[in-house]
Amino acid sequence: MTFRQLAPWAFLLLVGCQEKLTAPADCPALCPGGIAEVFEEVVYPISGSDSSFRGYVQPYNSAALLASNGLQGQEQRAIMRFPALNDSVSVRDTLRSYVVDSVALSVTVIARDTNVTGLQLDLYRLPPTIDTATTFADVDPSFSPTNLVTQIPVADSVNAGVVRVVLQGPDLAKVALGPTDGGVLALGVRVNAPVITGVRLGAIGSLGGVFTTYATADIPDTGTAKLRTFALPAAFGSYVPAIQQAADPTMLSIGGEPSARAIMRFELPARIKDSANIVRATLELTPVTPIEGLPTDPLHLQGRAVLADLGAKSPVNNAAGRVPEDTVESGTSGTVSLEAVRLVEQWIGLVSQPAALIVSVAPEQEAATFSRPVFYSSLAADSAVRPRLRISYLLSFPFENP
Repeated sequence: MTFRQLAPWAFLLLVGCQEKLTAPADCPALCPGGIAEVFEEVVYPISGSDSSFRGYVQPYNSAALLASNGLQGQEQRAIMRFPALNDSVSVRDTLRSYVVDSVALSVTVIARDTNVTGLQLDLYRLPPTIDTATTFADVDPSFSPTNLVTQIPVADSVNAGVVRVVLQGPDLAKVALGPTDGGVLALGVRVNAPVITGVRLGAIGSLGGVFTTYATADIPDTGTAKLRTFALPAAFGSYVPAIQQAADPTMLSIGGEPSARAIMRFELPARIKDSANIVRATLELTPVTPIEGLPTDPLHLQGRAVLADLGAKSPVNNAAGRVPEDTVESGTSGTVSLEAVRLVEQWIGLVSQPAALIVSVAPEQEAATFSRPVFYSSLAADSAVRPRLRISYLLSFPFENP
């Protein structure tokens, strides 16, 4: 057979062996069958393995001081102590005495109920010995009319910021310092308002209270008076509640003072833990009672994945994007939900990391907020109120697994 006679057969053979590279999805032997399906499962904590631990942040280490006049059925009072004020000032390498002209006392309001009008802060002289061990009973006698130093009105227009009062003339005797107190001024703050309310004040540092003295130093050899200003930021700040919060070990308590955190341990089904792709995960918590707090000052609830289960001292993942947060308003009684996909996906495919998480209030609110939520635990008789993870996930296609 000649080449001319073989050509048509060769052409047909080549065409028959061509791969359809541009044809749509004609590869039943290579492509998995079916469509992606999203599954949903509710996972509860291991029964009896969830609990609360208290003592992380003490009132004297918190970012804010609490003061209230009956909020949540009790009174709380802020206390602060300033460094010792020297009784002389150095001028031209010589210590000179001075005369106090006036004194300013200021505190910073971090948050308050902005619906309350007529709020004022009453400042009382306290013993200079107040410290981390001071209790409500220790200082309560000092909150008497004879120890009242001044009152600082909080204008209705002030939602947050510095409030200040100046003492002059006869009022200076109320803050006079001498050898008996070592030059140390200590103050207590009591809320005075027409309704039950509270206020969060700055503790120490840039937002803490400030005791400022304006004085005149007489310089005899020059015949001139030198003005001096001594600004002393608070060296110690705390608050004392009239009633210590009692914790129910069968419930999950979060916040309060000293602050509490709740740990929850889960056992994910193998089909999820081994190779699932997490689409969504939501932690759902049911309050035992409506969550009380300061209106217009919401609670910030956060969740963190446990890196190693060591109980109260468990290290957690604080990486950016790995700490979900939810805002909880005062009066909330329904289910509190916290987006947890960034927590659960850390457990997938890892044997070394426990399937556990810790829920707490935001760091700036630990021991510094009036909200003290209590949630049902895994021991609740009704499973509908137990903590739960609602997980939506995809299972991998067969070709994804070796």
